[in-house]
Amino acid sequence: MSGKKWILLVAGSKHWQNYKHQANVCLHYQLIKRHGIPDDQIVVMMYDDIADNENNSVSKGNIVSIIDGLDMYSGVPKDYTGKDVTPDNFLSALRGEKSKNRKVIESGPNDNIYVYMTGLGTEVGFQFPDKSVLYPDALIDAIKDMHAVKKFSKMVIYMDSDYSGLMFEGLPKDVNVFALTSCHKYIENTPTNYDAQREVYLSDLFSSTWLRHLHDVDFTKDTFTELVKTKQSKYLQDNSDEACPCRFGDKKITKCHLSEFLQK
Repeated sequence: MSGKKWILLVAGSKHWQNYKHQANVCLHYQLIKRHGIPDDQIVVMMYDDIADNENNSVSKGNIVSIIDGLDMYSGVPKDYTGKDVTPDNFLSALRGEKSKNRKVIESGPNDNIYVYMTGLGTEVGFQFPDKSVLYPDALIDAIKDMHAVKKFSKMVIYMDSDYSGLMFEGLPKDVNVFALTSCHKYIENTPTNYDAQREVYLSDLFSSTWLRHLHDVDFTKDTFTELVKTKQSKYLQDNSDEACPCRFGDKKITKCHLSEFLQK
């Protein structure tokens, strides 16, 4: 494929106790950057109140990795922070609407888009830091509109939040989009990697599995199918009472190599 790869990373929470969400986004950014995706094709949304938080006395100015304990905050773009991390700005960034003079996904018909969202879900949608909600219909409508005007070739969305399965029940199978959620619409997420020094969790089971997978594999050889069939099935087996990842949309996309979305 000759098109570009576009990345949209979203942490939908704020406050120290929700450390894990911004940590997930920062680690995800670093894993993608090492595969050559330039910053002008990556959009990051996070409240940015963790690294310099008064509670972060253990490693002031840093956010640590679940993989090696090293800092992963340095170098992460601050495209949308604080009060600008909202559902409206998320949808504008995804659609490529530049009217607000912000970095957006400027994709075209030959481009692939990867969206990763981590945060606090509600029983009606994905919650943002100001407690505003991205509702399923708004997200699905945006996807349909983008498909209609050929804003992408293929899109993959990974969502790690409570009740995340409800977000994609209305996703058509014929718009070239595949979505994987951390759980179905009746289940809350399970945190993992508790850090006793910081008194916070560093990740969630779903994101921890996914991010470790990205750290270990060859993007040119591994597909989304391998994750679902191997790592994800083991994850389900080990945590059957706590999580139930759900797949939606065009499942043929899982046969794509990770490099088609996450590598230059």
